[in-house]
Parts: sequence; C-alpha cells; structure tokens
Amino acid sequence: MTNVRLAVLLLTALTASVESSYGNIKTCDTKYVKPGEDFQIACRSDQSSSTKIYVPSEEVPTTEQLLAESNDLLPGRAERSTTINEYEDATIGVDDGIYTCVVQHGPDYDPLYSVAECRVVIVDLCVEAGCPDKKICEADYETGVAECTCNYQCPQQFDVICSDTCEVFWNECAMEEKVCVDGVEREVGSKGFCPNRAEPVIREIDVDIVAEYGEELHLASGLIEDGTPWATIHWVFYPVDGSAPHYLSVRENHTFIVTPDTVGIYKITLMHCMDAENAIRNEYRLAVIEEPVTSPEPFFTTPTEPVQLGRMIVPRHVCSVFPGGVIEDFNSNAYHYDLACTHVLAADLMPSGAFFNPWFIYATFDKFEGAISVMSMTFYHGSTVFEVQRGWMVVLPDGSKAALQEGVPQQVGSTGCSVTYEEMHVHASCPEFSAYYDGIMSCHVQLKAQAGPQDLVKDITNIGLCFDDESGFRPNWQVGGTRNVCAVDLNKEACPASDESCSGYSEGEKLLDHPWTRCGEGAGASCAELNCDGSLPTPMQQCALELANVTNCELKQSGDVSGSGENCPEDACEWQNLVVANGCPQDSLPFDCA
Repeated sequence: MTNVRLAVLLLTALTASVESSYGNIKTCDTKYVKPGEDFQIACRSDQSSSTKIYVPSEEVPTTEQLLAESNDLLPGRAERSTTINEYEDATIGVDDGIYTCVVQHGPDYDPLYSVAECRVVIVDLCVEAGCPDKKICEADYETGVAECTCNYQCPQQFDVICSDTCEVFWNECAMEEKVCVDGVEREVGSKGFCPNRAEPVIREIDVDIVAEYGEELHLASGLIEDGTPWATIHWVFYPVDGSAPHYLSVRENHTFIVTPDTVGIYKITLMHCMDAENAIRNEYRLAVIEEPVTSPEPFFTTPTEPVQLGRMIVPRHVCSVFPGGVIEDFNSNAYHYDLACTHVLAADLMPSGAFFNPWFIYATFDKFEGAISVMSMTFYHGSTVFEVQRGWMVVLPDGSKAALQEGVPQQVGSTGCSVTYEEMHVHASCPEFSAYYDGIMSCHVQLKAQAGPQDLVKDITNIGLCFDDESGFRPNWQVGGTRNVCAVDLNKEACPASDESCSGYSEGEKLLDHPWTRCGEGAGASCAELNCDGSLPTPMQQCALELANVTNCELKQSGDVSGSGENCPEDACEWQNLVVANGCPQDSLPFDCA
C-alpha cells in the first residue's frame, strides 16, 4: 500500500431527539481486490460525530477506550456522513485483513458508538481459477467468483477465413473461440470462403518389407489424387530399437537408404478437412536381411563376476521395487521414495501411437514388518483391469479369483495378457511388458522392446516412477488420496549406506556392455533402509531383498527367474506357506505343498 487518501462526505440532516431511531452504520462485509489495484473502504452512518477506519495493522480501541472517547465529545447534533478511505496498489500480506469502522455518535445518543468490520481479500481470482488452455477468465470482484469461459468478445470484423477443418469463420478470433468451445484444434487453411469440397482418392496400405542394408526404398503415402482442400498427411517412424518415435518432414512419398537407423515401422495418417474419425491409416513394417558372419563375435560382453544366469539373450530395461521404498528405474538408477497407498509405476498412454489401447501398472504399498512394501499390483490394459495381491492371489477382470496352477499360463480376457505362477512369483505377461510380483514385498517390470546400449529415454506418453518423478501430477506419482494415512513426505531422506551389512549389493557392476545393465544399486539402497539406525531386517525381509536382487539381475538379460536367495528357507514350501499366510485368503493355492 503506497498511499492513503481520506475523503469525507457530510450530508447534514436535522436529527430528532435522543430516542429517535438513527439507523445502523454500514460498510462492506467482504471486498475482493486484485493485487496492484486501488480500492476504497466506505463507512456510512445516519448519526456521526466522528468516524475513523482502522486498517488491519492498527489496533482497534477497547470498549473502555471507546466509552471514554464518547464521553469526551461535546453534546450536540450528530450528522449523516459517509467516510471513504482510498488505498493504492493493493499488496498481499499488507493490505488484506479486517478493516474496522468506528463511529462515535455522541454523549446524547444510545448507543454512544457503533463498530462494523469489512474483510478485504487481496487475490488474483484468475490465477486461483486456473483456467485451462484456450479458456479465458472472467473475474467478478464484487462476488469473488471467477468463471472460465469461451467468451472471446471477438470484434465484428469481416475477414473471412477457411479453417483446415473446412469450416468458414468471419475472422480468426471466431475460429479460436470455436476451438475453445468444442476442443477441436483448427488452423487457418486459407483466406476467404472455403472452395467447393472434393474428397481425395486414397489407397489403403498394410505391407511388410524385407530389404538389404544400402538398398534404396520408395514408400508412398497412399494418396492417389488430392482433394480440395489438400489432404493432411502425417508420417511417424517407430525405430525397431524401441527408441522414441519421431515425425518425418515428408508428404506424399518418402525415399531413403536402408540403414540400421531406418529399420522399423512407418505409419502414415491421411485426413481430409482434419476428419480424424474417417482418416486412413497406412503402415509399412521394414525388416532387413543380414549377411551371415563367418567368424561370429558375441553382440554382448559376458560379465566377469555377475549373478549366474545360465544364458545370455537380449537385454531388456527392467524397473524393480525393493523393500523399504527403493525403486530402481529402467536405467538402473536407485531412488528412495516415501510411498503410501497407490502409485503409478509405469504407463504408456499411446503405445505405438495407439491412444485407444493404453496400459498402466499401479502398485499399492503398506508397511510389512515395518518396511515399505508392495501389497498388490494393478494392471490396466486397454479397458481391462486385473490385479495381483499379496499371497499370490490374482483377481480377474470379472472380480473372480484365478485358480492358478504352477507353470500353467492363464489368459486374461482378450488383452493378449496372461498370468502364471512360477519360481515364487506371479508373472503377468502382456504384449508390451512382463511384470513379476514376489507375493510379499517386491515387484519388477520388464519392457519387452529390445534395448540398445543407451539409456532409455522417456517418451511424452510415458509416466510413472519407473521413468522418473519429475513430472508427476501428485506427490511421487501417487494416485487417489493424499491425506492422513496416504500422506507422503517429499523431503524424506534415504538412510545412509551400511558398508558392513550391504557391501555385497552396492558394487553397481554392469552385467553387459551397457551402462544401464549394472546390477545391485537398488538392492544396496534397500539394504541400507532395512539396516537403518541400527535396526536389522527380519528373516522375511532379508529373503525378499535377496530374491528381488537376483530377479532384477536375471530379468535385465531376459534370463529365467530362479526364485532363490542365499538366506531364504531351504525348503521352498516353508517360504511359500509364509507368503500365503501373510496374504489374502484364497480357495486354491498355485503350488503343491501337501
């Protein structure tokens, strides 16, 4: 508040005797003011000998002080008056608060004085409204309410345009207003009225191509005859190595030389007037013939002292959740999170560009024997949902419990997913990923796309803690409640490493000639959590940690999950019965321990 001006308007009126009614003082109840703007506080009274408005930082006189002040006034007529204080440059934390109006009526009046309050709220209603893109904010500072609208108040300017959706608008502002209303993106196609519409002629293409390195290829979009206006053509290339897809700056035809960087899937979308519902979507799938090698060399380097896996196949990116709230992401970086209730582990909102078939993997957490643990995994594949709960219980999309048999896959609807109990884990296998749950504390997600030597780069359609925690809409990618039992502490620090107890995990040695295949970082951080502040892991926590470490290492090379740990019970039935005893009741068990 930079300046205050006082304006007093006295409207003289004859007053009756002391017994006559002279009305209440009036001021605002609540006044909303935008930061930086000027505002007024008015105080009106039918009978006033003196009026003062106290700002929030001023101390209002006590009852005794006000009575004493009234008795000090000279008897006489009080007059009708309006006192207006003007305040400039409203500032949050300075000018907001309670403004108090005190009117002294005089010693001949009853009551001797009156008090009224006005609450001033300094707020940018439009910032609080958080209007989405395209919508505009209409703020009413009289009521303190802001509304997000599409009332662009476009000028009545005759500047006709034809949008790329083949619609006519009086001007560009009117087009943007329509975008706001229906959410359909539009751009200016041409000035003036739209030409007579003519549909393009398009050929549908769905082709597998086998070529040789160095060969020149010519791919046609499928456009035979263009329309009026021209058709819109988008090319997207999906590399075979699973790296991020990218748009190609071509229209009708794409010519290139076949190299390792050009092998993959080419998808072409052809639309007329941006009509996505009736678009033609063409596709080429390019593979190559490789010359036989007379002196083969291994593509991957065999580790010197890794966990023994028995075979080397194709490296895969793996994300693992370890006991104690430690997540090792798809690039083998370990992070400690405070986890409570349900969090997103991994998701692809548009796998291979198909927005209608997304997949999500959620994990729900609790405290098992005092350590943060996975109590269930929930899978969303397209419109189908299924869940794996503690104790290896599988809940199918219809709500029934799956009757699993060890080593026998059970299909989940028409998703292409299956669930199998094998090697102390429930294995959920879907076209895009495999997931493993130990039934008690830990889980793993393995992406099925073949991985190259570089770190996995998250696409714009990927979310979840297995990728990162940088863009989460909720704390630590939490889903649902964030209060009370579900509250998480974003500033919670990880426990320091314990050299004595955890040295066997924290070496971080890579298993292959790929930086992201190093093994042990997540297990080492988990071990530190379980040994924090002098505590020791329980036998079940120790076994779960060792199982998680071995499984993480095995999955990175697409090896078989062995389901064994050095400090786990020698009798597999003993461990299985312990897990089931701590899980959800189920009618039939997936193993035979009679």
